[in-house]
Amino acid sequence: SAKRVEAFDRKRQLQEDLKDGILKFNLKPAHGLKALSSKGHVDDKDPSSVAAFLLKHAAELDKTVVGDYLGKEETYKDGFCVKVLKEYAEQLDFKGLEFDIAIRLYLSGFRLPGEAQKIDRIMENYAARYCTQNPAVFPSADVAFVLAFSVIMLQTDLHNPAIKEEKKMTKDGFRRNNRGISDGKDLDGDFLDEIFDRIKEAPITLAEDDRLRQDKEEAEARSAGNLASSMAAAFGLPGGATPGKRRAEAFVKEREAMVKASVAVLRRGRPAFAAFPGEAAAVAPDR
Repeated sequence: SAKRVEAFDRKRQLQEDLKDGILKFNLKPAHGLKALSSKGHVDDKDPSSVAAFLLKHAAELDKTVVGDYLGKEETYKDGFCVKVLKEYAEQLDFKGLEFDIAIRLYLSGFRLPGEAQKIDRIMENYAARYCTQNPAVFPSADVAFVLAFSVIMLQTDLHNPAIKEEKKMTKDGFRRNNRGISDGKDLDGDFLDEIFDRIKEAPITLAEDDRLRQDKEEAEARSAGNLASSMAAAFGLPGGATPGKRRAEAFVKEREAMVKASVAVLRRGRPAFAAFPGEAAAVAPDR
């Protein structure tokens, strides 16, 4: 009986240590990993162990923080995060998955950061892993890399509330934007059409994380709105923007930043990007 109580107390302590470590990670990853490592939940010196932890506890971790951590540059901690990113991709199983379905799986545990170089590293690892497990789909990982960004831009275009329905990307436009990216040749049209249909039907999104962020933004907006309303009433001024409008504006800015970062990445030493119509067209793609 005493042993059972002791085992229960030990298990409860481990759970509390885990929650505390995750909280610290969400505030500052290095501190969180150090705390978790001291309690035996992860080896913060082993990239494979850290990657496994990020995947196992994806539901509790802040997706934006994880994305920023995985995208860290090679100069950060002697390239440790670059090694974690490689391990993260290699611990996922993309074998036999459709290209965009694999992207959904890959991005399910974190939010892509907005910086071009971080997106570059993250998507390059995805492309390499996908091609290793599905060698017959593309002639090279570079082709997969370019198409991955094209899929992200398609997602941005189709599900951006600021773009009117009649101006959104069409199947023909998606095909044209990917013309010649396969070593100068076109990818199969039906292959691209199927990707288009799936992205249109269901956006690549972190729904749970989006809801948490929305709840937080609404709470902050209510607090700020109450103050603004009181000030407006006191001075006879009109009210400020609604929470819905602020969310829409934030969405637009975030997606536009991602598209511009994608374009910058693709232009750097990626010959296949010559098939794309340019930065302006990437923000408002060829229809």
